[in-house]
Amino acid sequence: MELQNINNQYVEYLQKVKRMSLHTVTSYKNDLEQFSVFLHSLGLEDIEKIKSKHIRFWMGDLIESGLKARSVNRKLSSLRGLFKYCRSHAVINTDPMTKVVAPKTPKHLVKDIPAVDLMRMFDRYPWNEEEYGDRNKLILLMLYTTGMRLSELINLKIQDVDLNRNALRVLGKRNKIRMIPIHDELHDLIYQVKGNRSIGELFLTDKGNPLYPMWLYRFVNLYLRKFSHASKTSPHVLRHSFATHMLNNGANLMAIKDLLGHASLSATQVYTKNSFEKLKKIHQLHPRK
Repeated sequence: MELQNINNQYVEYLQKVKRMSLHTVTSYKNDLEQFSVFLHSLGLEDIEKIKSKHIRFWMGDLIESGLKARSVNRKLSSLRGLFKYCRSHAVINTDPMTKVVAPKTPKHLVKDIPAVDLMRMFDRYPWNEEEYGDRNKLILLMLYTTGMRLSELINLKIQDVDLNRNALRVLGKRNKIRMIPIHDELHDLIYQVKGNRSIGELFLTDKGNPLYPMWLYRFVNLYLRKFSHASKTSPHVLRHSFATHMLNNGANLMAIKDLLGHASLSATQVYTKNSFEKLKKIHQLHPRK
């Protein structure tokens, strides 16, 4: 079967069957199109003729062009999904990805923003002097005290908020729903922000439109830069800070996993290493080290 045809079928499968987000599907589609262009340069159009060596050639070409190992692995993940689909639908007899070894990626410790910096921001900033002060404070508090993802906050609806139970209904990756508890400060701010509205997105821009990723990135960066010297000040850093600070204060790792909406514990365990590295630095201060 021609590679372009099976690519189109697979992308449609991701949209309609796997129900992946538009952003994820677009990423897969771009990776597969890039791979198709590379194979075309080798004179390959038929998916049955693709061998492991052709994939390794592509990997080498990507790395030689300056692409980092993490980005290469993401593209390989797209291929892995495609060939798994082809194998299950009897398009191919053998999966060429089984003999492809992904490049190793350097492990970076998760960087959190010190709790003291965040407390200063929430407690000392003159929120009541801003036109949208309640909304602005709530967005930042929501990211830091619930650990939800950027996309989850943007898509949060008023109907997802249960002020009687002090809980949020969050739609996460793969359309998995989880409940996240909220504390009294969030409860009161949500009540103020939603006003008389009973449906629609909880958070709106100054112009009354739904939030979008770039708006939220700029917004979070603006406030965190006022109170922190951290190298990264994105919404995802607040998610990291939530998990790290919870763990440092004795929270159970499994509970943090559930709150974050991780599919497996391995994704959550990175915070354990982060906390241990901080403990090692503190231990260096001991007079008998």
